[in-house]
Amino acid sequence: MNIKKRLAMTAMLAMLAALLGGCMDFVEEREMEDLTEIPIEAHAQALARDGFDEVSATVPLWMLDESGTTLRPVLREIRAAGVEALPYAALEALLSGPIEGETGVTWPDVGEGRPARMLEISGGVATVNLPARARELPQETLYVVRRAITGTLTEFSQVSYVNVLIGGREEGLDLGGTLPVGTLTADEETNAAAQYERIMAQYQSGQEAALVTTLYFPSADGRYLLPEVRTIRYAKLTPIDCLYTLLGELGGGASGPMTAAEVPAPMDYITEMPEITRTEDGAYRAIDIRFDAELDEALTGAGLTRGIYIAMLTDTLMGFVPGVEGVRVSIGGKVVTSLDAAQTPDGMPVEFAQTIATRADFSPYYGALAELYKLDPVSGKLVPALYALAHDAQHSPRARLSALMELGQQTGEACLPMGLTESDVIAVHVGQDVVAVNLSKDFAGALSSLSPRRERAAVYAMVNALTQGDGPQQAAFFFEGQQVQTLAGGLEMRGTFMRNPGLVVNEDGSSGVL
Repeated sequence: MNIKKRLAMTAMLAMLAALLGGCMDFVEEREMEDLTEIPIEAHAQALARDGFDEVSATVPLWMLDESGTTLRPVLREIRAAGVEALPYAALEALLSGPIEGETGVTWPDVGEGRPARMLEISGGVATVNLPARARELPQETLYVVRRAITGTLTEFSQVSYVNVLIGGREEGLDLGGTLPVGTLTADEETNAAAQYERIMAQYQSGQEAALVTTLYFPSADGRYLLPEVRTIRYAKLTPIDCLYTLLGELGGGASGPMTAAEVPAPMDYITEMPEITRTEDGAYRAIDIRFDAELDEALTGAGLTRGIYIAMLTDTLMGFVPGVEGVRVSIGGKVVTSLDAAQTPDGMPVEFAQTIATRADFSPYYGALAELYKLDPVSGKLVPALYALAHDAQHSPRARLSALMELGQQTGEACLPMGLTESDVIAVHVGQDVVAVNLSKDFAGALSSLSPRRERAAVYAMVNALTQGDGPQQAAFFFEGQQVQTLAGGLEMRGTFMRNPGLVVNEDGSSGVL
């Protein structure tokens, strides 16, 4: 059984235990029984700082056989700080190659060093950035490496699609570096070299091709980029034709959840057709896109910044159009060489080296969606809601609690009491089985001021948000390092809480979860 199946089964068993254990919908208010004299163990400790227990899993690392043409799995025990970090540890182990005792497999030298944005995972899409030295590998070998990385990462439940970039850009399949690879998925065929030959024959025939492609769009609040995977038909696979096709796709807008409702279509604001040109010193090839001044007005109307828009163009185009170092944007006849604080979604200025934007310039903008909850004021139940976070914070329990507070303030449908801040979360520690949350006395006081019904909703909003994913399915709450028996009188607060899907309803009132 591969790790994806094992993790899925763990989550299913945890949910079944919750259902059988009585954590279903509460249908009526009733006084809580006096359990003061009964000892209840939390099986966790309140700590003073955030952290993750180390976990381990036996993972198939897909390496190359000695001929370098066929993929072979090598079972390796991988250790990481938390379940969600296992794909990152597996990638690092794969790139380091075979260890003592692993015979019959090999791994090519792809270069040392950890490039910026080496691995990002969001919405089922993993993007790997190998060192620039990997370009020295023969194209066939590089394709086999891509397939090996894809096979390894898709063993994990949070990864369905993989993009492999070299030095922050797409590297072509052919010797001239002009044929794109696109987004890869798991494939049962292990003879990757033979697969490469078939793909090359098909592409060189000049036929229309349908390739899986990852596009990026701004989140609804304009703070982050979110990936969206599509199968796109390309009439021609030359870099310039791919460029035009992708700009047209971006102009059609996003179809995924929590993306901006309105994004100015790039082709509606260009002053002349985009080109692939060299910089003035001849050192770099860049995609040149020239917009008229009306683009700024359109961005303002859509509630978007120049920064998130140029990031959308850069991440999409650099992930597919091969052989270019970056994107050079002109607006109103002036090349954009920098962005000031007012032009970026996070208020941090950006300078573009050599006047071209690269994926590395936009690391803080890469986002992911977390599943949180709003309060249904009529039923007192939880309504699932997606919320955009920085991708490297998507599995942070502290970030999820902060987002839960912020979501309520934005929508007016707060599960948690108003007035709480991140400073009221003293520490969150993710253990093997339990997420231990140490909260302030002000947090305890805020929960105590609620009705028993509202208290239940607040507590289970935290429990369900903290136990999303493949990690622990239980949560324990401490206040200034101690567990308390009750706050608002609706729940026994000692011990641990399991996920409560029975307390979740959809927007229309029907039962269900995201």
